[in-house]
Amino acid sequence: MTAYVYNTMTKKREPFETKEPRKVSMYACGLTVYDLSHIGHGMQAIIYDMIRNYFEFKGYEVTYVRNYTDVDDKIIARANQLGKSALAYSQEMIDQSLADMALLGVAPATIEPKVSEHIPEIISMIQKLIDKGHAYESNGDVYFDVRSFPEYGCLSNRDPEELRSSGRIEVSPDKRDPLDFTLWKKAKEGEVFWASPWSDGRPGWHIECSAMAVKYLGETFDIHGGGRDLVFPHHENEIAQSCAAHEGSYARYWIHNGLILVDGQKMGKSNGNFYTIQDAVAAYHPETIRYTILKSHYTANIDFCADAFHNSYTRMLYFYNTFKRVEELREQFPDAEVKPLDNITVPKVREAFERVMDDDFNTVAALREINAGFKFINDLLAAKKPKMKQKAGVILAVADEVKTCLGVLGLGQKPSGEALAEIQGYLIRARNICPDQVAQRLQERDTAREQKEWAKADEIRDALIGDGIVVMDTPQGTEWQVLPYQGEQPDDDC
Repeated sequence: MTAYVYNTMTKKREPFETKEPRKVSMYACGLTVYDLSHIGHGMQAIIYDMIRNYFEFKGYEVTYVRNYTDVDDKIIARANQLGKSALAYSQEMIDQSLADMALLGVAPATIEPKVSEHIPEIISMIQKLIDKGHAYESNGDVYFDVRSFPEYGCLSNRDPEELRSSGRIEVSPDKRDPLDFTLWKKAKEGEVFWASPWSDGRPGWHIECSAMAVKYLGETFDIHGGGRDLVFPHHENEIAQSCAAHEGSYARYWIHNGLILVDGQKMGKSNGNFYTIQDAVAAYHPETIRYTILKSHYTANIDFCADAFHNSYTRMLYFYNTFKRVEELREQFPDAEVKPLDNITVPKVREAFERVMDDDFNTVAALREINAGFKFINDLLAAKKPKMKQKAGVILAVADEVKTCLGVLGLGQKPSGEALAEIQGYLIRARNICPDQVAQRLQERDTAREQKEWAKADEIRDALIGDGIVVMDTPQGTEWQVLPYQGEQPDDDC
């Protein structure tokens, strides 16, 4: 089955063909570590983690490179404020970022290079550009000569002449052209620096990714990814300097994800709606964050709002409550065999999942197919016929497919009891519920039922439901769960 991806370069959906058979080479722009990672960083990391997972699910060997910019003006300024060296401070932020990403279920990339450890490669690439007439030195700085690369603007569809006349381009007397961008920056007094043929200084931002991508993936590789906000100027400049240096192509497919909004507005500290990953995980269960991001297509902007999370909590409770019943069924019928069931069509969840994911990683449709699997499981569990022993094998087989597909998305892999307890902890705090008081009210209900005071028992149950607490009478005794806010039900096609 052929996979298709939307290529920002060509502005169309294209068949995905790898440079090497059964191998995927992928680069996604990483963090400039001047502060804690925010939820926008988390969104991008989740998306490319999902893409890597899917290719591995399809049997590809994936080399995924995600870099760290660990030297930068903002890093130097923040380190100076704290009285630390720039590289020591950036390493602290890298370590914290790895821990924060792990909270969201994001695995480390195959290779995670740091700019400070690739200065020789960066200097070598800059020198190559100078030698080929695509870059020049001016007062210790080195600039890329945009006029030397006629294809400039090919990714963003921007006309260089319009950009020059827009008035939004930094003008410097050291530049030959306002569009020229920095490859090497002469250090100011007190700043971290490395020796180079032009000055003691450090790399410009754009050249870093080109040099590291080429080192680990070659001059041409399969996928380059990042947020939509990086199309111009960062990725445009990467293409110019990389193709000019190597006289060939760079990334074969350009993939760009959407951005995070908060209650419909751009996230920013000035707007008072800024979430670090730590803020987000303190407020919302990590799997609901991941679900909220992946229930939209990766190219869409995500609105990080309360309503979206109530929906996600409802769905995650549904997933894990179903898995709890499946686990109990597996214990009851450990040797269950898959047998055909009369007049029952069994969904091919994995096949359907792969078909829609091959269409530009369509996680919206993928979750819809997974949801169809859950519905089949619950409907068959509730049906009086056939007997449980006869249908157990089919239920367990479909549940296994559902769990495998969810795993590709980084969801639904915890033991159900552990996950439900974690989710309940978040919901209990959100509703400010006292578990001891709930237990006391349930004891009063049990007493009323023992005394056959059915009206009183129902009154207690209804009062609990009014407080967002559902009561379940099971063979093991009375259980209760806190629900997301009333009225926030999942869409039928989630």
